[in-house]
Amino acid sequence: MKILILLLLISFLSACSTMPERPKQVLYSSSVPKAWKIEGRISATNNEGTKIAGFVLNRQNGHYQLTLTESSGFGQMQVRQTEQGLLVDDELTKLSLQEWMISELGWYFPISKLENIIFKHAEVIMQDWQVEVDKYHIINGIIYPKTIRLQRTHQTIKIKLLLQEINLK
Repeated sequence: MKILILLLLISFLSACSTMPERPKQVLYSSSVPKAWKIEGRISATNNEGTKIAGFVLNRQNGHYQLTLTESSGFGQMQVRQTEQGLLVDDELTKLSLQEWMISELGWYFPISKLENIIFKHAEVIMQDWQVEVDKYHIINGIIYPKTIRLQRTHQTIKIKLLLQEINLK
């Protein structure tokens, strides 16, 4: 009976052991590609509550295009940087991408820094943002973040990005 209890205890403890989230035997990307596309889910929390949406973020020709889809899947909004300025659903605005996000969404995150987090694994405090990557996944033999958490250090803004797909163009 003691042996049975001991075996159960050992099997229980071995099941509780943790494995590192970042595998060691996989290639890491080290450079930011010129063009890429990321799809996933975003959760944004601020003083007004939490909002969840689907997103597609493209970078091509030095400009970003962000498409947000409501969690129900019905509403969609497209924001695109161009040489002329910021286009929101094909209408030109004088706001920057960050200004537009704050005025329309009530929150923002540093989209221009996101590519360094994803492709160069830069997990540091940057411009008042704390960055944490706690899950990874392998795409085409290269490891990329799966879950990125961004927290504003002096404001109540928390962003969680779940990256479902990463495509290099």
